[in-house]
Amino acid sequence: MNKLLRKALVFLTIFAVVFSMAGCGDTSWIVKVDDVTVNAGMYIYYQGAGYTAAVYELSEEDSTYYYYYLFGYSLLDETIDGQSVSDYMSDYAVDMCKQYVVISKLFDELGLELSETELANIETSVANTWESYSDTYEAAGISEDTVRKVAIATMMEEDVFNAYYEVGGLNGTTEDDIKDYLEENYARVKYITFEFSESADDAIDEDYKAEMLELANSYLERAEAGESMDDLIAEYEEILAAAEEEESEDSDEETTEEVEEETEEVEVEDTEDEEVDEYAYESIISIEGDSPSEKFVNYVFTVCNVGEYSVIQDDTCFYLVERLDILERDDLYEANRDSYLEALFDDAYTTLINEKLATYEVEVNENSIKRYTAERALGID
Repeated sequence: MNKLLRKALVFLTIFAVVFSMAGCGDTSWIVKVDDVTVNAGMYIYYQGAGYTAAVYELSEEDSTYYYYYLFGYSLLDETIDGQSVSDYMSDYAVDMCKQYVVISKLFDELGLELSETELANIETSVANTWESYSDTYEAAGISEDTVRKVAIATMMEEDVFNAYYEVGGLNGTTEDDIKDYLEENYARVKYITFEFSESADDAIDEDYKAEMLELANSYLERAEAGESMDDLIAEYEEILAAAEEEESEDSDEETTEEVEEETEEVEVEDTEDEEVDEYAYESIISIEGDSPSEKFVNYVFTVCNVGEYSVIQDDTCFYLVERLDILERDDLYEANRDSYLEALFDDAYTTLINEKLATYEVEVNENSIKRYTAERALGID
């Protein structure tokens, strides 16, 4: 479950969900944490964020769920780690309401204040959000003031996080630590794919596989001899495009010798007078990713060394890979630095929130939980 409040505003503004309201008893509040009461409107707001979070988790396992969601199918009966999406939404919303209180208290304890720029940004965000979604929010029982409270909490959470974990913070880090995280978890590569099978389930033509390995090694030799990887990639793309264009229904598969003959005839287009994207053939690979395959990712991080060329293999392809120094991309680091910092201290931050919450007296309003169920909220009961 996502523990960062900053995500909540984005969730609901992108995926607005209409909620209905019914029930009896005192359901004006959802939780009381020490001397702070959180109103039901905020719980409803976070239910919407919880539904979006659930869709995201389901889609991570099977992208079909995302399309079900887009076409309006309810996913409430699906399960995440044995828990229904309906229960997931409720738990998510309660947890976020509790976190709202923890962040508010930590913000005050640290003596933090929102700057004029932050306050102005909050008001701009709320105004834009309310202009687009006021009908949906009001129908759900969410006021503009509730949207503002969530926006404020989002900004406060960022300030609290930075007060602890930014460079110079209470448990702060260094720029080198953040860069180490980037190097350990992401790789910058250029590669050429030499496919020897369309599917891992297909029978492998060992002769053709050997031909493609020979071809991959020939490109490796050329790269190590000093030819530009960009030129080699462009050349091979031209070869594949030409082969595909010339292929006929009755033609046999092209042999490695034929490919090599074509290689000699291919001319790389002169781009001297054109504006060239220096990163056009680069890919940034996450250690947790699976593209183009899990084996590819694993080999990049375990076999391929920065500044060297390698030929690696998965179930269907050989790859010529050049691994580059990711820290040379200053633009990449600057654009994503905050994300790397968050990832580096996400576990520590979650522990901080939970430990702080454990010191508070918490009361949950079961009347509100019963009234604002996910099923009732989505209008399907």
